[in-house]
Amino acid sequence: MRLLAFLTCSALALGGCAGTSSVVAPEMPWSYATLNSRSPNRDLKAALDRLLPDSLFEAADAAVLVVSLDRKETLYAFNPRRLFHPASNEKLFTAAAALRVLGPSYELATVFTVDSASGTIGVQGRGDPLITTADVDSMTAALAPLIPPRESWRLLSDGSYFDDLSLGEGWTWDAEPAAYAAPVTPLMLNGNSITVTVEPAPSPGELSLVRTDPITAYVDIENTAVTVADSVPPPSSLEISRKWRERSNTITVNGAIESGRRPREATMSLWQPDRYAAMVLAERLTLHGVPVGEIVTDTLALPGEEIYRFTHRVDSALTYMLKVSDNLSAEALLKVVGAEREGTPGTTAAGRRYLNEYLASLGVDTLAISIADGSGVSRYNLTCAEVIVTLLEAMHADTALYGPLYDGLPIAGVDGTLERRMQGTAAEGNLRAKTGTLSGVSALSGYVRTRDGELLAFAMLMQHYATRASRYRAVQDRIGQFLAEFTRRYY
Repeated sequence: MRLLAFLTCSALALGGCAGTSSVVAPEMPWSYATLNSRSPNRDLKAALDRLLPDSLFEAADAAVLVVSLDRKETLYAFNPRRLFHPASNEKLFTAAAALRVLGPSYELATVFTVDSASGTIGVQGRGDPLITTADVDSMTAALAPLIPPRESWRLLSDGSYFDDLSLGEGWTWDAEPAAYAAPVTPLMLNGNSITVTVEPAPSPGELSLVRTDPITAYVDIENTAVTVADSVPPPSSLEISRKWRERSNTITVNGAIESGRRPREATMSLWQPDRYAAMVLAERLTLHGVPVGEIVTDTLALPGEEIYRFTHRVDSALTYMLKVSDNLSAEALLKVVGAEREGTPGTTAAGRRYLNEYLASLGVDTLAISIADGSGVSRYNLTCAEVIVTLLEAMHADTALYGPLYDGLPIAGVDGTLERRMQGTAAEGNLRAKTGTLSGVSALSGYVRTRDGELLAFAMLMQHYATRASRYRAVQDRIGQFLAEFTRRYY
């Protein structure tokens, strides 16, 4: 106890030596990191130690690693080799694989063919996760003049570009119908999800009004939710779901909604979303004067000649994946990497093999970590702060690929999953990092410039807590702010 008290007083005294600097960490409870962290600078060590209080980490665990990319120096390390669930920090690995194998200008294509002899319009998706209903309207408007007049056409959707494992390894069985766990398919639409909007009817006692975006015959709606007067408490809360246990695309709306309330929205995944995309294509083609009477989804080769293709570039998909932490984009990109590396059908396993090869080339012991999916949804993923920072260092050293990765990361206080974090601090508009969240897991890894303009790479991993994740994100934000304010003049 005397030793601990001496260390406490010494650390606080060291922090006091820098009392004229605005970057001294705020006084916090004594940290469990103190005896296990390391830094070449005692004052810096003490300041960062105090940002990891025992009050939060008595039962939970954390790892923090900060490296100067300009000076090739480790500034702070705490549990850098301890394994954690990276959550969506796994998308950093997927981003690196996509940039290295595909390149930022690689085109994720949706290809259309036509065969007049058999009356078949063919479509093959090649892993574009960004297609929206508006894109389908653009596609079908461009296609219609290219297709000869006919009484009826058959639409054949070829799903052979990916394998048939549409969910990630280790994904939980009850994630449906959440949009974050939508199945990945080679032909995708609206994140393989549909948005349901419920609003009150004009008069109490009437059924609520329900619509979907897009409007499509692919889903059915069972609506029993009633509209109730404002002054009357609803008999039950409004519930919007899908009959996912039955592998059905029937949307269910139950409970009640009060008169005068704003519309309620829910976005949910769909069963067999490749068929959903094909159905919406067929419906929009019909609206453009190309009647489609039959829809087939299979792994058959497309008949006829290519007449049109619609594309998004990898850098666009990468930015969307990183900014909003889109799981479907991550899983699709890793399968595209697999297809390019080992041929079709593209598999997550092939993408993983490339990632392990690449990490091994950086000196990472790939037998000591585990890569299960491309998004971080799976708890089978295990990595450490040291591996993440090694990846960030390697990408920074690659001048051709660093820009697309850096530009794609969320910016503190500005956009993406960091839009509302670190606002009004030195980190705002400066720190760029990938967030990561699972139940009991929070992570933040990326880049930040100090007050002196020195570029740092960092990884912060936290897990095994049962309280609010916001408390752990607040610790990450304080560390991010501290790093943005850091200056060599005081340390």
